[in-house]
Amino acid sequence: MGLEDWLDRGISFMKMARLAYRSAIYNAACFNAHQAAEMLLKGLIVDATGSHPFTHSLTELLDVLRRLGRDVPDEVYREAEWLEPHYVLARYPARGVKPYGETTAARCISAMDLIAGLVERWSGKSLPRE
Repeated sequence: MGLEDWLDRGISFMKMARLAYRSAIYNAACFNAHQAAEMLLKGLIVDATGSHPFTHSLTELLDVLRRLGRDVPDEVYREAEWLEPHYVLARYPARGVKPYGETTAARCISAMDLIAGLVERWSGKSLPRE
């Protein structure tokens, strides 16, 4: 799988995140936003190296891109760090975890869009926003 394949998969997750948000399925919006960001970042890594790390950690993926010479803005890193736990939290009910609401889901979508913007800039490819 090359860059285009990873971007296509990321775009699918972006669409699902937005659909879930509009449908008020906020945990699914956050999970899919994380998956979109993960696929997009892995696409850049695959494009540069031919392979990708086997991780779901967005910050680890950004660290790889930094080691490859990419300048990752601190804001992107902070938002990725915030989005990262939703890979698990959005899927599993846990004691002490508040139900997902619109505000949290909106921030997940925003973090996804911030990462997508970075991927667009680095890849030269346009990603749909709706």
